[in-house]
Amino acid sequence: MKDFNNILDLVDEVQDLVERQVAGMRRVRANELGLDPRCGSAYVDDSMEAIVVDAGNARGFDYYGGFEYVDDADKRTLGDYVVYLNTSDRVQDALECLMEEDGICESEAE
Repeated sequence: MKDFNNILDLVDEVQDLVERQVAGMRRVRANELGLDPRCGSAYVDDSMEAIVVDAGNARGFDYYGGFEYVDDADKRTLGDYVVYLNTSDRVQDALECLMEEDGICESEAE
């Protein structure tokens, strides 16, 4: 790991790593996740382990998407993003909705 001279160098390096990781993720609209379109858009990783939202857009996901009920243990703030983990039922439901839309899985209700 790099030797950082100060905390600002470390913050910049972490933000750069996060930006590069998010840039490689799939961008989806909220309705693809079964959420209110007013939430906006988010990113999902290929393994469907998390929903990543721009920190400025997280309030919309909290309010319109019901993510305010996601426990603190199931979300992280990472750089300019909020990461909602699939360890939360609410996040799992949204990811399953996307997988159904993609034809990866079928709803249990069917």
